[in-house]
Amino acid sequence: MFRWPSQVLVLLDSCRLLREPKTQEDFRCHLVGAATAELSAERIRKEIVDCGLETCVIYHGRRFGEDKEALFTKANAFLLPTFDDCFPLVILEAMQHALPVISTPVGAIPDMVDEGVTGLLVPTGDAGALARAMRRLMDAPEAARTMGRAGLARFLERHTTQQFEHNLLRILQDALPSPQRQ
Repeated sequence: MFRWPSQVLVLLDSCRLLREPKTQEDFRCHLVGAATAELSAERIRKEIVDCGLETCVIYHGRRFGEDKEALFTKANAFLLPTFDDCFPLVILEAMQHALPVISTPVGAIPDMVDEGVTGLLVPTGDAGALARAMRRLMDAPEAARTMGRAGLARFLERHTTQQFEHNLLRILQDALPSPQRQ
């Protein structure tokens, strides 16, 4: 299998697969994030055009604050076909917005995304599997919303600041000798 040089190109290839004449899925993919030394903004735009995706893929570059919030609010799902992220906080942001997540089983992502419950995990670099996962959520919007709600519940249960403080306090209490144990 050919390995794309970037997760962005895998995402674009999966969008191209959804747009093939046999399926002609109607969707919008909002691509958000900084260009890299490996993949410039100009190349991303060229790839979008070369794949025939200019009507369904919109490249926004980096977004912060209200601009980023607006994109999360309008989304139906969140995709991060990463090759090597350890603990991508953006997944927690997506879960906080009750979005089902499609990502890859690298780093701590399998601990964050419960397969089939809060989202879907696809093999790294597999545009076909990513396209199938995207189609699965598009074909079952109620199931996607259920996954998003489960993701929000998981976020609230495990990843809020209050929960982090509680866990840290518990770890410290367990590590420190208690007067009763002496």
